[in-house]
Amino acid sequence: MTTLTYEDVNGLDFIPEFEKLFPEHYDELCVTKDYPANPNYDAYRQMGEAGLLRTITCRADGELVGYVIFYIQPHLHYKDCLTAFEDLYFVKKEYRKGRVGIRLFQYAEQVLKERGVNRVVIHTKVHLDNSKLFEYLGYKHTDKIFTKML
Repeated sequence: MTTLTYEDVNGLDFIPEFEKLFPEHYDELCVTKDYPANPNYDAYRQMGEAGLLRTITCRADGELVGYVIFYIQPHLHYKDCLTAFEDLYFVKKEYRKGRVGIRLFQYAEQVLKERGVNRVVIHTKVHLDNSKLFEYLGYKHTDKIFTKML
């Protein structure tokens, strides 16, 4: 039987593992493949050192199988509202069953709440729509995002 664990990690302390899993994430979810994946790890490290980045990992028997990364700051429109903006989330396909994703986000919410976060903003891709997951978790559909390559 597989043992799943969820952990709060400061910044991207799991970069070597992330680098192994990120190509699968990129291949499935990236909609701007005009540019190759090239994460700015220095910026992530700086944000982590400043306490502005939280990563929640999901592991199966110690192996990284999922993550959600947030950057946290007061919202520019509501300076008294500490907001966690989702940067990335991913769960390996073979673990997208049962309640793995639900538990990942529930654990993330618990961690964020303990850190004083008032609001969470999460996105979902149009081609891999996770709206039902987020509605189940109590999120409200409030915005649409459009992108354009120039």
